[in-house]
Amino acid sequence: MALYNLEVSDNIMRFQPNLGYYTKIVIFLCLVGVCFVVVPFLNIGFDVKRFAYFIGAGVSCYVMYDFLFVVKVTMIFDRNTRAVYKKIPGIYTKRLMGFEEIKLVNDTSYGTLTYHIGAKSNYFVKNYEISDTFSNNKKGHQRQQEFETTILEPLLEFIK
Repeated sequence: MALYNLEVSDNIMRFQPNLGYYTKIVIFLCLVGVCFVVVPFLNIGFDVKRFAYFIGAGVSCYVMYDFLFVVKVTMIFDRNTRAVYKKIPGIYTKRLMGFEEIKLVNDTSYGTLTYHIGAKSNYFVKNYEISDTFSNNKKGHQRQQEFETTILEPLLEFIK
């Protein structure tokens, strides 16, 4: 599935749960472009220009954080070690839990559905997102069905 960049081999299954953020990043980059490219040529006061530059700087920091630390996250399910890893390329790889501890959690906060995995002992306290958010409309239900058939069912078979 292109939206999650799924890779499955004999012993490793990996995917990126937050690739849906790319459209948000592109929209915010357009806002940054407006702030730094268009605003200098407008006939407005210096204080308004400075405010636009502060907005552009804040949004660009937010975009860099999302691009480096949210979109690039890869969930790795390794059959050899029977463990789940969270990897941010170039920064770290963290062991989250073993296959025996995995509990699937459906989170419906804020009116949207998101799938998480957590350890059986404390899955309400510490859980990790494995899907994008699915809204409660026709397109959201279609994306949810696509996720369940493409990612979730093979994942549950993989960790057995």
